[in-house]
Amino acid sequence: MDVGESLVGSYFKYVLGCKIVVYNCHLEAGGEIDVIALAPDGSRVYLCEVATHLRGLLYGDSNATTCTRIAHKIKRAAAFAAANFPGREPVFMLWAPAVSRGLARDLAALKESSLDQGIAVEFILNRDYTACIRRLQEAARQNIKTTDEPAFRLLQILEHLR
Repeated sequence: MDVGESLVGSYFKYVLGCKIVVYNCHLEAGGEIDVIALAPDGSRVYLCEVATHLRGLLYGDSNATTCTRIAHKIKRAAAFAAANFPGREPVFMLWAPAVSRGLARDLAALKESSLDQGIAVEFILNRDYTACIRRLQEAARQNIKTTDEPAFRLLQILEHLR
């Protein structure tokens, strides 16, 4: 697990209240899902790609290649959710702190086409990513209990420096 994945998993645990969060789930068909979280009421399963690319999200050499790769990840996540979480609403999420305007537009179009695959898609990008991490920082400020989440523990330490 990398620190970006730990931040996202911590958000699910400490902001949304998810009790079950799993990291780096390897798929039989190849690849992996970075973070999987089950909603507190069990109705939704979140399947997350975490791309902590600080110079801007890009897979390959173009926005088109990036969108193709993300579309493939969405299809794999939908198949995984259908096989392993029947009866729960699957939500694919892409978490990325730095995404260009052009790629964000292309991803919005991809989101619309993914509805046909039976999976909700949410992109937590740029300002939305920052807002989520700010909420996590606030949770860290309010919580001093030891945790097994490295990123959350670091935020706790930083929030309680004297």
